[in-house]
Amino acid sequence: MAAPTSTQRRHRRSRRSRRRRRSGWSGLGSTLVGFAALTALIVWVDGTGSRSLSGRATVIDGDSLEINRNRIRLMGIDAPELRQLCRRDAKTWPCGRDSRSSLRQLVGNFDVQCQTHGEDQYRRLLAVCSVNGTEINARQVELGWATDFGGYAGEEGVARRDKAGIWSGRFEAPAEWRRANRSQSDAAPVNVLSWWKRLVSSF
Repeated sequence: MAAPTSTQRRHRRSRRSRRRRRSGWSGLGSTLVGFAALTALIVWVDGTGSRSLSGRATVIDGDSLEINRNRIRLMGIDAPELRQLCRRDAKTWPCGRDSRSSLRQLVGNFDVQCQTHGEDQYRRLLAVCSVNGTEINARQVELGWATDFGGYAGEEGVARRDKAGIWSGRFEAPAEWRRANRSQSDAAPVNVLSWWKRLVSSF
């Protein structure tokens, strides 16, 4: 058999090079597809995908606020409704308004940083938010202006011990107050533990 000419050798090298490039692009394509599938799974699991929000906030009540037209529900806590009254020293007092005042003081004129974790059934963003490094979800509970609704039992224990905020007297649990006063109440919060159980059971 005659030895291959230089032209034939160049053609063979060219074919081998094209096969290597096709193989390389195929591997890259598979990697990208796999990454996209993983990203889609993460977004699906979290509802809308966890994301960060920051900016000046308008406080709506003791556990919700608005940043850049995004309604945000502080995750894991439940504050008295704005019209809710509590009792102390045989007198009623506007604990719902005082709870809002507490959150306003925590927010002040500073930017609020929030990490969202999906939405509730009213399409409010569920979030853990901080101001100057202080988590305001936890602080509202610790100061006694919101109750634990999944994840802040320690902070509620401190408020109970110190008889802080609503723990200084008698009050109806916000969820119970809403059931009795549905026409006056805002949308109910999402219990973090219940939300997680529903999410896991959907797999």
